[in-house]
Formats: sequence, C-alpha cells, structure tokens
Amino acid sequence: MTTSHRETVMMTGRLKGMGREAECTVSAVKVSLPLLNIWEYVNCDIHFAPENLPDGQYEVTFESRTIPVKKLDGDWLDGRM
Repeated sequence: MTTSHRETVMMTGRLKGMGREAECTVSAVKVSLPLLNIWEYVNCDIHFAPENLPDGQYEVTFESRTIPVKKLDGDWLDGRM
C-alpha cells in the first residue's frame, strides 16, 4: 500500500479572463504518492491578484495546470460550481 503526503505550497500563477491577464500567487494543497512519483493539486486559492480585476469567469494556470475560477464580489471562488 502506498501512503499519500499532503503539503500546502505557494507558487506563481497566471489569471486569464474577462479580457484581462494578470499574475497572482496560488496556494494549493499538493497531494503526492511518493512511491509512484505522482502528485496533484487540490484546494486552489488565489492571493495577491490585482484588485482592479472585474468580477467574472477566469482561468488560473500554474505548474502546467489550468483551473477555472471566478471572481464574485471581490472574492475568488472555484469556477466549477
């Protein structure tokens, strides 16, 4: 049986949407299976994005992954909901 490992990591991300593109910081939980040399990111949160980005649908890209997110009333939410 292989054991999973979880750690919170911070990395640079890129937001794209609403006709805009901007850099941000992403915090995500990295879940890895060290014996199999595989990992995935869960619970992605957006930090330090420009405040002047309008509410709407975006994609955040980090570590070769792209995840839909949305900005609503100034808060960043999971875009799949």
